[in-house]
Amino acid sequence: VEESRIYRLGVNADMLEETSGPEAGADPSDGQQDSECRRNKGNILGKEVVLLMQALNTLSTPEEKLAALCKKYADLLEESRNVQKQVKILQKKQAQIVKEKVQLQSEHSKAILARSKLESLCRELQRHNKTLKEENMQQAREEEERRKEATAHFQFTLNEIQAQLEQHDVHNAKLHQENIELGEKLKKLIEQYALREEVKVFSVFRHLVISKNFVPLFTNFIVTGQF
Repeated sequence: VEESRIYRLGVNADMLEETSGPEAGADPSDGQQDSECRRNKGNILGKEVVLLMQALNTLSTPEEKLAALCKKYADLLEESRNVQKQVKILQKKQAQIVKEKVQLQSEHSKAILARSKLESLCRELQRHNKTLKEENMQQAREEEERRKEATAHFQFTLNEIQAQLEQHDVHNAKLHQENIELGEKLKKLIEQYALREEVKVFSVFRHLVISKNFVPLFTNFIVTGQF
């Protein structure tokens, strides 16, 4: 009978712990919820004491009550030890999580810094490429202008040379025509001179024949070559 009563006392106490269990798991991050949780916990503890007293009143002797309290204390002590073990495990997990969180935050900060540096380098590269593109376009425009100027100058020089060659051709043709005309004039002069010489010789011979001095003069001409 005593063991049955102690068992009922333990069952009643366990029911009280199960009733208080969800309230103990409330989120303490919110102040209002934490305050409500404390009030509920106080109410549950008050109910637990009442129920415990009611369970003890079912026992007849002080020895039974003491034995029930000792058993309840032993159960609570064992449960406390288990809870402490779980707390240590959770603390280790929490420390590991905190360590991982710090490491992740550090890696995240490094990633943000690296991304910032990369973005800065990208912007600098874009500015450099833009400047280089503008310089290349300016250089290409200048080269095109120089090429056009050189082409125009070459074409102008070529036109001048062509004009000079045409002038030289005209001048050469004129000189050639003048040379031909001078040759014709010279030929005519030579023919006229020869004709005059023939007329002169004929006149001399005629005079000699008429003057009867032909033979001595002819002989002198043969000897000396002069009249």
